[in-house]
Amino acid sequence: MDHDEAVRKFEHLMLKEADQAHEAATELEALVSHLPNEKSRQLAQIQAKASHQQAKNFREMAQEVKER
Repeated sequence: MDHDEAVRKFEHLMLKEADQAHEAATELEALVSHLPNEKSRQLAQIQAKASHQQAKNFREMAQEVKER
């Protein structure tokens, strides 16, 4: 595997992880109103926010690797 191929693969994997984190956040947000108590809703909201941040971080990593 040469350098360019490794960079493309890394970028692809980071974007795939970003998509998965975004999907998890979206699903959590949809579940919040259906959860039985306030504590569960708060935890789901915190996790959704963290998943959105994780997706952003993965996208930024992919972009940084692509630019180098």
